Order: sequence, then structure tokens, then C-alpha cells
Amino acid sequence: MSDSTPVGYPIRAVSKLTGLSIDALRAWERRYKAVVPDRTTRGRLYNAAQVRRLMLLRDATKAGHSIGHVSKLEDTQIEALLATPASIATPLDAGREQTVLKPVLAAIEDYDYAAANSELGVLASLLPVPELVTRVVHPLMDLIGKRWHNGTLTVAQEHMVSALLRNLLGGLVRLYHPREPRVRIIFATPASELHEFGILCAAMLAVSVGIEAIYLGPNLPAPEIVSITHRLKPQALVLGVAAPASVPDLRDAVAFIAAQIPSDTELWIGGRDAQDAIPGTSPDRITFLEDFESIQPQLTRLLSR
Repeated sequence: MSDSTPVGYPIRAVSKLTGLSIDALRAWERRYKAVVPDRTTRGRLYNAAQVRRLMLLRDATKAGHSIGHVSKLEDTQIEALLATPASIATPLDAGREQTVLKPVLAAIEDYDYAAANSELGVLASLLPVPELVTRVVHPLMDLIGKRWHNGTLTVAQEHMVSALLRNLLGGLVRLYHPREPRVRIIFATPASELHEFGILCAAMLAVSVGIEAIYLGPNLPAPEIVSITHRLKPQALVLGVAAPASVPDLRDAVAFIAAQIPSDTELWIGGRDAQDAIPGTSPDRITFLEDFESIQPQLTRLLSR
């Protein structure tokens, strides 16, 4: 007697095989018909050819191609695309950025963490990480900052956004974490510096290129930062300083960290006004990062060493 039950992989197994989250698999199927698995009483079942196609789509999006574009291609066309130098993903225009962020902002305004987290999760499944950071996370941070300054954002909402972005970073770390990372970077802010958006974005960018990101969060005393750096021995330590005026004795803290961390660990300090707030520091010991664009070549340099 023949068994008519379809043979295939359930969605959890496909998620493990491809490294794609279950949310991403469902979104790619629902929005782009990337693959059409069989529906059974056991749920979705994917055949071997569909799993292989998902792996191709995964590689194409990691290379910077839009899922909306590559999902329309045949497998052989995707293979040919991957064989050529990666192109820069088509950026979202300013108007579309606002449209993309509307559901996230609406959920934040309603204190609806689950809805905001779900919206960010869908965007994370559809966009390459560099585009997610520059076209979603960074504009979101900018809007949150403006609303904070004009008094239309509460402390609770700001904390909610921080929690959302930490959760998003955690998901990206799980998705992109290399089995044998060649480069490790620590991300933190010094004591009294409570703004962590900058190091969150920087950590996401590092993760997207295969770097192991150790995210320690904000407001850490200098001796603790030094102790952890000695223990983990990263190639670089990134300190975020978004509001230098709010950090007492910032120059002394930076000088202490620069002098005490291992000599082969680079010290990067991010923040638009950080260099002016720490005069007289040695350029041979500290690399200042004024914006997110300036961290990309530094990441590439570390990976090529």
C-alpha cells in the first residue's frame, strides 16, 4: 500500500537548515510567494527544491539584493546573480521610509510592545541588515529623538524603543552569528551615558558582516569595561558617547580605558561631538566615529586583517 502523505520538511526544520527565522519564511511566502509549500494537517511542508531555493534567496539578500526583486527570479537567475559582484540594495526613498515606520510608531504611541516588535520583525525579514539599519532603525531613532526633545515622547516610550532594538539585535545575532568568528567587538557606553541607540545600530552593522558582537549595553563603569575587555580580548572596543555633557569626567574615563585595555584591542569612540568633548587624546590609540557611515570601513579593515 502506498503512502500518499506528502514528504517534506516542516517549517521549524527549514528554519534550522536555512538560518532564516520562521517569521521570515512566512513573510517571504505571504508577501512574495518566494516558495509555496504544501499545506497538510502537520502544517507547512517544504520539499528539497524549495529549501534549496530559500537558501539561494537568503544568500542573495545577504549580498544586498532586495527580496522583492530576487523572489521573482528563477533559481538559475539567482545563481547567476550571486556569481557576479554584489550590488548595493535599492534604497527606500524618504517618503517610503515614513510609510514603513508608521505602523511601528503607531504601536509605540499605543504602548503596544508586541505590535511594534512584530512590525520590526517583518521589516528585519524583508531587508538586508545594512538597509534595515540605515533605512529603518536610524530614521526611527531620529524620529524618537525629535519627539523626545519636543516633549511628545514619554520616558516609558523611549525605554520601549530601546527594548525593541535590543530584541532586534538579539534576533540578528542569532541569525547571522558565524560558527567560527574571526573578529569580535565589544559595544558599551561609559558610566552616566544612558543613550544606547548608537551602539545598538553599530552592533547590528557588525553582525551583518560576520563579526561577533558582544553587546554590554549602556552606563558601565570604566573599570568594569576594562575587566571585560581583558577577559574577552576583542579586536575592538566601541564606546558610544551621544551626550558628552551628561558624562562626568568623560576625558578621565576615556584616558583610563585607553591606557588599561590590551594593547592589541583598538578603541573606537562613536558620537558626533565626542572628539570635541575629549581634547588631547592620542589619535594613535583612539578612532573617532562621527556617524554610521564611518564605521563600515573600520569593520571591513578588521575583517581583512
